[in-house]
Amino acid sequence: MVWLKRFLLLLPFFITTLLTELIVRADHLHQSKQHLVGYGFLFGSPWAWLIDSVGLPQPHNYWVQAALGYLFVLWIPAVLYSASIWLLFTLIERLTRRRSEVSM
Repeated sequence: MVWLKRFLLLLPFFITTLLTELIVRADHLHQSKQHLVGYGFLFGSPWAWLIDSVGLPQPHNYWVQAALGYLFVLWIPAVLYSASIWLLFTLIERLTRRRSEVSM
């Protein structure tokens, strides 16, 4: 059970790493990356309302702008997904612990 929890907590970061690598490689090889970017936005869309409220800075350097795009579209949602999964596990653990104390 411990390994399953750890895997589920790290799963958003694995997905983000995979999407980042695929997008960077497609950009480097000058290939169409529309589907990959779509998956990135699909991954981050549940958190769009929160990220939009912060606002995305507009630097003049292409690489800094790309890095901030990856940060806001992929990595911040990965942290939020992982935090949500951790909070869910913590809540379930507390409820089961409380239920076992009451039944004794």
